[in-house]
Amino acid sequence: MFTLDALVKATDGKVLSKGDKTFFSASIDTRNIRERDLFFALKGTKRDGHEFIEEALKKASGAVISKDLAVDFSGKTVVKVQDTLKALQDLAKNLRENFRGKVISILGSNGKTTTKELLSAFLSKKYNVLKTEGNLNNNIGVPLCLSKVENNTEIMVLELGTNRRGDIRELCQVVKPQYALITNIGYEHLEGFGSLEGVREEELEVLSFVRTVFVNGDDEFLMEGLRNWKGNIVTFGLKDKYDYYATDIEFNQEGVSFVFNTETSNFNLNSHLVGLHNVYNITAACAVAVHFGISKCMIKEVLEAFYPPKMRGEIIKIDDIEIFFDAYNANPSSMKVAIEELARRKGNRKAIAVLGDMLELGDFSQKAHEYLGIWLREMKIDGFVGVGNFIKNALRYVDGPVFKKAEEAGNFLKKELRGGEVLLIKGSRGMKMEDILKILGEGVK
Repeated sequence: MFTLDALVKATDGKVLSKGDKTFFSASIDTRNIRERDLFFALKGTKRDGHEFIEEALKKASGAVISKDLAVDFSGKTVVKVQDTLKALQDLAKNLRENFRGKVISILGSNGKTTTKELLSAFLSKKYNVLKTEGNLNNNIGVPLCLSKVENNTEIMVLELGTNRRGDIRELCQVVKPQYALITNIGYEHLEGFGSLEGVREEELEVLSFVRTVFVNGDDEFLMEGLRNWKGNIVTFGLKDKYDYYATDIEFNQEGVSFVFNTETSNFNLNSHLVGLHNVYNITAACAVAVHFGISKCMIKEVLEAFYPPKMRGEIIKIDDIEIFFDAYNANPSSMKVAIEELARRKGNRKAIAVLGDMLELGDFSQKAHEYLGIWLREMKIDGFVGVGNFIKNALRYVDGPVFKKAEEAGNFLKKELRGGEVLLIKGSRGMKMEDILKILGEGVK
């Protein structure tokens, strides 16, 4: 909740009309705006939020605008500013400056959202927690999250994303985290960073702001970047030399179990999450949770009731076909671990990888998609279906049809699947791989 006075102070805005003086949160989407929200009319690349002011004011308590509008503001609070995005960010800065609790930032190339959801669930057993919604982790989503801070909020768990140089520093200047959790460094958004070194350099911008960082000790490239940092480094991974580590890992068709080890104790954990990558995600979240005093009983209770976020490692059954659905996003690192999980789940069944383009890889695109073909061949995956343009580079090493759109691939699979197969469906968000799942859900022949 924030006040009109706080908004005006933070943005130096001009009040055009007065209605409510307190607001539950900021909003930019008229589809889910609520009463007592304040609508910020942002200018996007395709649409301008000012076009929706009248619709917004039917639901919201008011709006922040940057244009002169011939609209009836009666009974609503309306503030005019120079730049609505900057105003949203300035409001978030003001709210953060007045927040006296802890801020934990979650960064890395893969696993951020799952780790954030897990950690938030663990911490919520003891604290009032505000977390990033979904993966709204950019210079709009993070300020929107901060606008929801309440007087009784004790910890914020904020996912910070990046696709260009400077993003992490810009976000940290708003959220001012005291703690960071870095999941890993991988080949993401190379179009914006140019190299793996560029990705690491960007993610490690957070070190200028935090005093404690939790890091994946098994990621040697990440650890190398921390060599000269003087802050408190807490490690997690699969080796007993780390502060927190997993042992006795057992996979099954429904999830994974392992022993979580700390300096003073160890205990068994059972999870509905699948794959070795999620052992890292769970271990990372547990490490931070234990650091903040969450008991093993609380951790076990939360984890056993936790299911993967939508489109992130879901196991879906359609008749006797099993689908490993991990289609929210994709880069070479996450693709490799997904293919490894498909190979592990295969057993006596026919394993088919349904893969879409990995986007935003720049000059690395051709080579990255060739690697997919190499991995599919090395891991003895039985079938391959591609979606997109870059994915054709995998055909140097594997055979299979490639379609321009996910819908076409879905129609092909609907006809070709005979039952008993296990499928991996994965690709970058822009490839809309969920369209395949919708078609298969209608039934296969």
